[in-house]
Formats: sequence, structure tokens, C-alpha cells
Amino acid sequence: MISVIGAGSLAVVFTIVLSARDVRTAEQAAHQAAAEQRRALQEMLVPLVHTLGEVAARPSARERERLQQRMKSAVVGAARIIGPENTRACLLEIAGPPGGRVLSCPTGLWFGRQEAPRAVFCEGEPRGDRLLRHMDQRRPLFVPDMELEPPEQRTRSRTYRTCIAAAVAPSANHEAFGLLTLDSPEAGDLTEEDIKIVEILGQLLGAALAIK
Repeated sequence: MISVIGAGSLAVVFTIVLSARDVRTAEQAAHQAAAEQRRALQEMLVPLVHTLGEVAARPSARERERLQQRMKSAVVGAARIIGPENTRACLLEIAGPPGGRVLSCPTGLWFGRQEAPRAVFCEGEPRGDRLLRHMDQRRPLFVPDMELEPPEQRTRSRTYRTCIAAAVAPSANHEAFGLLTLDSPEAGDLTEEDIKIVEILGQLLGAALAIK
């Protein structure tokens, strides 16, 4: 069972990361926007950690599953705050046996732009293999500009140009439940400073889903 104390440690790390984000901003307006974003994310973190503790404390499998579903929506909603207004966050859940795994976003597990994520990433295809490799190796994927990627890695819909993906898993030696992703229409909307935040949210959700 994942310790609630561990979740508290993640919370401390998360707060530190948020405090460091955008510290190099020179313009006052950008600095204020960054501060408001940090405050909003910190406010989202408290109920996430609370829900994680509730999942761990529930003796009933049905109650745990209900809270785990709530945790999925809450984490995706928190991720949505990262980046500008047109950023989209979604949870790509894993299904299928080894060699035939598929990553897809269930209905209702995305927040952001009006375009619902419809892409299905399959093992054995270039884009699917890339995402699954990063998930298996617990390495976040950051694409600054999709237009600079090889043709086989570009999104067919062209609805976003930059994206981040991080494994939903409590630790490196535990199974992964999928990927938490962010994407945005303009190159530069997401930066390397956003990666760690997405990773921590993925770890929090992975910790909740690992409780049986």
C-alpha cells in the first residue's frame, strides 16, 4: 500500500517546483500570471493528497475504485492549469497484452480545448512505440515543436504543436497505468519547466491507482 507520508513528500517537492517556476521572468505581467498559476496548482494539490489518503483508508474495493476514478479527473484537471488557456490535458490509459498494447483517452478524462483527443496510439506503430518506450522507461517526453519532428511522429490532426507526456506510475519499479499528457497549439506554450510538474502529478495518480 502506498504510504500517505510518501504523498506528503511529493506535495513538498511539488510546492518547491511550483515556487521555482518562471523565476526568470522579467516582465511584471508574466510574473503575476506565473504566481497566479502556482497558487491555483497548490490549491489543487491539497484535495489530491487528501483523496489519495482516502483511497488508502477505504476497506471496500468498490469505495476505493470510486475514489480512484475521482482522482483521475482531479489530476487531469490540475494538469490543465499548466500552460496557457488553450492547453489540453488528458489521461491516456493502457490496455492490451504485451506486443499489442494501446494507449487511448477514455471519454471524460480530458480538460482544455474543445477538440476531444481521438488519437489511439498502438504498439507496433511509430507514435505508439515512442510513447510506450518513454512510459516503460519512466522518461518524460517533451516535444517543443511538432513541426520539427520526423514525419512519422507528427500528429495527423495538426491540432497541437507542443506536448508533454509522463508516466502514470508511483515508482520506476511499479507497473504503469498509462500516460498523463499536455498539448498546446503553439510552439513555446509549454516549456521544460513544466515537465517536472506533469511527472509529479503522474506519480500522485499512479500512487492512488496502485492501492489495491
